Amino acid sequence: MGKLSYLHINPTAPNTYITLNDAMKKNAENCPDTEAFIYRNEHGDRRSITFGDLYERGQCVAQYLVTSGVQRQDKVALFGPNTLARIVAEFGILLAGAVVLHLNVDVKTASDTNDILEKAKCKVVFVDPGENDIFLPTIQKLINECQLIFLRKPGSAYTDPVVINDIQTSCDTSVKLPEVQPEDEAIIFTTSGSTGKPKMVIHCHFDFTLGLEAYFELLPESKKTFNDRPFCWLGGSQAFATVSGSTIVFTDSNLGSSARGIKLIWKIITEEKVTDGMFMPYCLYDLLAEQDNIKDDGYRLETIMTGGQVIDKECTKVIGRFCKKIGVGYGSTEVMGVSFILIENSEDFETGCVGKPIPGVEVRIVGENGQVVPVGEEGELQIRSSFLTKGYYADEEMTNRAYTKDRPSWFRIEDIGKMTESGELIMRGRVKENISRGGRKILPGVVDDVVKKMEGISLVATVAVPDVRLYEEVCVCYTATDGVDLSPSDVELYCKQNFSTEETGDGMGSSPTYFIRFDSFPTVFTGKVDKQTLKRQAAERLNLTLQLN
Repeated sequence: MGKLSYLHINPTAPNTYITLNDAMKKNAENCPDTEAFIYRNEHGDRRSITFGDLYERGQCVAQYLVTSGVQRQDKVALFGPNTLARIVAEFGILLAGAVVLHLNVDVKTASDTNDILEKAKCKVVFVDPGENDIFLPTIQKLINECQLIFLRKPGSAYTDPVVINDIQTSCDTSVKLPEVQPEDEAIIFTTSGSTGKPKMVIHCHFDFTLGLEAYFELLPESKKTFNDRPFCWLGGSQAFATVSGSTIVFTDSNLGSSARGIKLIWKIITEEKVTDGMFMPYCLYDLLAEQDNIKDDGYRLETIMTGGQVIDKECTKVIGRFCKKIGVGYGSTEVMGVSFILIENSEDFETGCVGKPIPGVEVRIVGENGQVVPVGEEGELQIRSSFLTKGYYADEEMTNRAYTKDRPSWFRIEDIGKMTESGELIMRGRVKENISRGGRKILPGVVDDVVKKMEGISLVATVAVPDVRLYEEVCVCYTATDGVDLSPSDVELYCKQNFSTEETGDGMGSSPTYFIRFDSFPTVFTGKVDKQTLKRQAAERLNLTLQLN
């Protein structure tokens, strides 16, 4: 037997046994006047908050929560777009010893969100009604047993609302905040589940800080980073600033998800003298598409970090024009970081390469029989590290399915790839049928569950179709009940009425883009829908065949 597909990179330094709260306090003491977060919008507004200010305001919010009955390890939910107020709220929740539960709304009835709130038994929910109360209809559909704290003052729908502006400057030194331990739960991210129900991924203080520190070891030191990903995503977490002590510049995530926004984003980057940037792959395509319309004044980022999907050579063409280097990271909400590669010359890059494991990570690749395959052979990746998720909240069955029966067990990340002789990982795609739209993972079942409730629908099967900019797009394939005239435009209208976009943080959510009516679906010998054939037929009917992988 040849060399097996197993790698482990030893940590270069001992583990740091601290909490996110410890990191916050350290930044407040060491660099109190340094801007921690800078918010810029498309109208030219600029607002910022220092590390010292952030810690003080977070303490005030924590004191209010404790006096309101929030106890150590209670779950406190957080919903709304990227704002400075949201950052203060998250710091306050952590300093109160509670657990931040990031909410993401995909369905306009907020049924998905209410399921999470009930499961987590949240006592308090921080909510943002948005500009002109755009999110207020969604907020009003949330379960009403929770206390609401508004991140900005809502309209007349609420009398005497509690607004964070009123509590973030009201210090009460008589309130003692709880002692928080590194093994305490810190953050819960919500992601789409295999059954269409959201998964609640738990990270404790220790594994979260350890995972970020391991990742930062491989990166050049950054003084100011642009990152507009939603704060409710792992890749947009405020903890990047908390642990690194560097400044984060951000905008509304909807700006980056729109192709028109990249010119303005680059203008903000140059004005703020940003040193490094975190971009989704579609933003790199946008930069390349607009490079002739963006004045080349010689400004270059030190590094652009990207990931979230299979990266090809086209993305690396930003090197030299917009940055000196590009870093490709690989991981997931559950495992945080797995591997990383820093690229200086696009000619040396192989499509799908995500580099070597980061310090402290073990990787193996197994075949269908569960045995480790030889180097160079494709199989399913499995991960072990000190910064794996603690599991899925209140779902022991799902947690058990995610881990192997080995001791210590491996996490099934459900990606396909191979390992090279030089110890690098090459990614090929997903084991499951997740749709990767702009880095957002969309479960077809989530879409199916909504669409199949439409009157006149007989069968529905949501599939991925290729997209030049976003990598993949969401296509609803359906058959209609006999005698029912149900056009694609009818289904599109129904989806617009039932899926959220504004409330989803990234401005896209799970809302489908394409709709195709079939007389019948292709099936395999068992009678189940042949998804691979259906994907190919959908791409052909949409004239996307040439882009299909």
